[in-house]
Amino acid sequence: MQMMEAASPSTTPKPTTKLPPPTTTPPSSEPPPPAPVLSYFPGPSNDPDPRAIQSPLPSPDILAASDTVFTSFPPRFLYAAPRFMNLPVNTLVPEVCLIGRSNVGKSTLLNALSGASSYSAGRAHGLDARRSGHAITSARAGCTKTMNAFAFGPPTTARPAPPPSPPRPPSSALVVMDMPGYGLNSQKDWGVEIAKYLGRRAVLRGAVLLIDAVAGVKDGDRMALSLLRDAGVRTAVVMTKADKLGYAHEGIDKMCISVWDELRKSERRSQTWTEGSGGWEPEIWVTGAGDPKRGSAGVSITGARLAICKMAGLVEDPRVFEAPVVASPATGGKVVPFDQIQWAVSSTPVRTRAQKPGRERSQKPIREKSRTWKPVVRENREDMPAREPASAFDRVKWNTSPAKKPRRQPVSF
Repeated sequence: MQMMEAASPSTTPKPTTKLPPPTTTPPSSEPPPPAPVLSYFPGPSNDPDPRAIQSPLPSPDILAASDTVFTSFPPRFLYAAPRFMNLPVNTLVPEVCLIGRSNVGKSTLLNALSGASSYSAGRAHGLDARRSGHAITSARAGCTKTMNAFAFGPPTTARPAPPPSPPRPPSSALVVMDMPGYGLNSQKDWGVEIAKYLGRRAVLRGAVLLIDAVAGVKDGDRMALSLLRDAGVRTAVVMTKADKLGYAHEGIDKMCISVWDELRKSERRSQTWTEGSGGWEPEIWVTGAGDPKRGSAGVSITGARLAICKMAGLVEDPRVFEAPVVASPATGGKVVPFDQIQWAVSSTPVRTRAQKPGRERSQKPIREKSRTWKPVVRENREDMPAREPASAFDRVKWNTSPAKKPRRQPVSF
């Protein structure tokens, strides 16, 4: 028995290892990253509650083609023209200009189009910025003082009809013109030169109007819209500095509605510069070019590239936006042509002077009372100044009695 008990296995419990508690990651307070392209279309015109509707995303092939135009070749600085007469002749490469008030972010957006980070582009100044193809940026308004041209994309192979002397082949696919800003620290001559450029540049394919998402539409933006309307330039709107609003739909929605209202007000003064037909594009592109937290080139820069390439004719966008239909209030009747309308006779009788209450027996017309001038006499109180001596006008005796008709005298022959 003792041997059997010794041979029995021991029943001591095995040591157990305690697992560490599961780690829970605290929820991040940062908003989710927005879509690669952020744009809005206006709602239906008969909607009593106007709102902005987010447009459908373009296909990846179209976005890739737009990115290729701006990122396949490094950007190149072409020239800086202080006046319109200093611009070189260009008949081959399409041009698109960036217009906006001072410090709205035109040069920053141009650097973001090329894919350059906001940090590296912001530190480039002078000749270094020109060699690298970057636009000079500054926190001080009015830094850009000339019309600066930048070339993007590979050279195109299309050529016009051969003139007497062979022209130089195009060196790029697109030229983006960085225009001086209007508003703070601007000069009077800049507006004249910008108007000349918009009206006389034959190779200009469109203009991109930059609107500050925080400040909204200003008087200078309305002036720029009138210039674009009078010149008949195709216009697209890009909203900048949306990162300061946190990409919230409510804030962007209000800004888009205000921009569409201003575009429609400017459209009323033109017969050709209309919505979607060679005038202004209803789609508003929302960008955040100077946001270093969202990436090196900002947010929704691809959408701005697509807008520019569409105006230049380099990319075709097959998207068709259909606004939701808003049911109109029921009229309760059948719709008929205008010539078949049966006008109802008014059931309310028209009262004449004899039918008015209190005048049933009176058939005579009412004579208007003669209007007489009655001077106002003020009492000479202690708190009022003493009356001045009577003048010639005060001594006039006004005849308030009605004039008598002269009696007819007999006529003798």
